[in-house]
Amino acid sequence: MREDTTPVLVVGGGLVGLSTSLFLSWHGVRHLLVERHAGTSVHPRAWGLYPRTLELLDAVGASDALLAEAAGFAGHVLNGKVESLTGREISVTRIPEPEDVGDISPVARVLSLSQDRIEPILLRRARELGADVRFGTELRASVQDADGVTATLHDRETGAERRVRARYLVAADGARSPVREGLGIARQGRGTLRHQISIVFRGDLRGPLGGRRFAVCRIANPSVDGVLGHDDTLGRGTLIVTHDPETDPFTAYTPERCTELVRAAVGVPDLPVDIVSTLPWEMAALVAERYTEGRVFLVGDAAHVIPPVGGYGANTGIQDAHNLAWKLAAVLEGQAGEELLGTYDAERLPVGRATMRQAALRLAARADRGGAPEGAAVADTLSVMFGYRYESAAVISDEGEQAEAAGDFADPRTLSGTPGTRVPHLWLGAEGGREVSTLSLVGRRPLLMAGAKGAEWYHAAHAVAGRTGLGMDVLRMGEDVTERERSWHEAMGVTEAGAVLVRPDGFVAWRTAGARPSPEQVLETVLARVLARNEI
Repeated sequence: MREDTTPVLVVGGGLVGLSTSLFLSWHGVRHLLVERHAGTSVHPRAWGLYPRTLELLDAVGASDALLAEAAGFAGHVLNGKVESLTGREISVTRIPEPEDVGDISPVARVLSLSQDRIEPILLRRARELGADVRFGTELRASVQDADGVTATLHDRETGAERRVRARYLVAADGARSPVREGLGIARQGRGTLRHQISIVFRGDLRGPLGGRRFAVCRIANPSVDGVLGHDDTLGRGTLIVTHDPETDPFTAYTPERCTELVRAAVGVPDLPVDIVSTLPWEMAALVAERYTEGRVFLVGDAAHVIPPVGGYGANTGIQDAHNLAWKLAAVLEGQAGEELLGTYDAERLPVGRATMRQAALRLAARADRGGAPEGAAVADTLSVMFGYRYESAAVISDEGEQAEAAGDFADPRTLSGTPGTRVPHLWLGAEGGREVSTLSLVGRRPLLMAGAKGAEWYHAAHAVAGRTGLGMDVLRMGEDVTERERSWHEAMGVTEAGAVLVRPDGFVAWRTAGARPSPEQVLETVLARVLARNEI
């Protein structure tokens, strides 16, 4: 049996797996992604990406294509409950305009687009950057040892098998993750809340819709109780219904039955319908007890299944991938010690648990089951997506600081450069009169930003990088970039003699309010801690 090698093997080519591949490719990490299905998803599944997620995808060159693909959904602004598309309107309202987040993010909008339209764009960009993605290839077995993981892969078309030896394996293989199950990693949470079936179909919806364009359309009639979605072509839709697997199994949803359900939802008894695909899935609230087992890492639904209320699941999964990718890259390049990879679990597991709780609370509140105590605990969406905080060995807290618990959510408008939080967004002036966000300055390496009077930090960073060969970007306020409307120093919580170290994922690793003795030695100690190196 043929055996190949790769630094990283990614199992699962859905939204999060492809995001993992894209981020690894952008960092220059050679890897192999395998997906058992023949291609990207035909089901809409997850819908919508928040600005924080778009920040990450913009940095790797994917956001422009995503925004262009989403242009046709700009007018899909109705939230309705109807007997059918041609029947009585029970209630139809216009969804509120998205909150202006221009003061929080350089990406000041939510992307309204479904997973089946997002995945091909991520795949194309990942391949442009060198990703090796193999569809129709299934992981049959994996065994890890102290030095790596040996995987057996099966080509579902030819039946051929081969072995791949990888230093690390990333499991993005979904809610029923065979990799997670094989490792014996249990999950905690409320469990399965509801069993659903998604029916993707082709049919002409122009007449039944009239001039209306729905973002959400609930159907309530004697034949169908579910949610009907349509795309921007008005020729393709998805009907989601709830079922009981014990009394109404998925096998009972034949093409004929699904056709009748679609016709009842649309309200046209003889509507020509082509059933494209049906998919059973569980609405659940579950988080893995750990995200890491040796050289194997769980991301996305393999790590956490989050109820769809709030749209947190896919966004949280993509942020998992982004957190892990820079750490894998740093370790594989020899820039960081392998212990850095342990901070993936320490940072992302608390966020996954807290986000799952938020989605469950929203679901309970929608059903009027939340009660006052739980209702008071519901955080706003922007706080959940932007305001989480990391506590790990890759973060050095301010001296004497009493840190909040990891996983708590803060108002993103109050972010102030505290270690463990996302660097605040503010516009700065750059060469040639360009305007850049603080977030756009973050690249593939740690970034040391020195204050306007922080020449000692600026020169110390260059000296440390030159002496050690450690990759680090260095900027000085007033020289490389300039302040615009807001003070960078105030936003970061430092004086003009201070400095801030930002990780490649845009999170503050360390800061110093002002000058300190022996700045080179201080920076060497800081970098050794943040990058889990025994020495610099």
